[in-house]
Amino acid sequence: MKPIWSLLMVAVLAVCFGGCATCQRVCVLRGPSYSQVVLTDFYGCWISEYIAEGPVMETCSGFCFRAVQRRIFQPVTLTFKYPLGRPVKVAGSHIIVTPACKPLWLQELDRQMPQPDQCRKPLGCFRK
Repeated sequence: MKPIWSLLMVAVLAVCFGGCATCQRVCVLRGPSYSQVVLTDFYGCWISEYIAEGPVMETCSGFCFRAVQRRIFQPVTLTFKYPLGRPVKVAGSHIIVTPACKPLWLQELDRQMPQPDQCRKPLGCFRK
């Protein structure tokens, strides 16, 4: 009787962990996801806002993610853009994480990039 329960438990664990791996593969195939991470004070006033590309991981002391945009609101509103991403660790009393869209400036930057096959074409000045 005992081997049947242990076999059943192993099968249940395999199904659970297999589902998690499948979900991660699907997310990677769709491309990077974006999240909005907002740091507020005790009264709910925004201190800073980040746009994160990829996963937002919660740690024991805050959140870790790769930021593509940062906006601070005090004393004046300033916006910083990181086209290649910047590793960030955020800690605070109130942190709100919500899904977000890719920033428009980053979409425009992607449109201006050459296609991969254009980089392989020989340049005119190097022809003999």
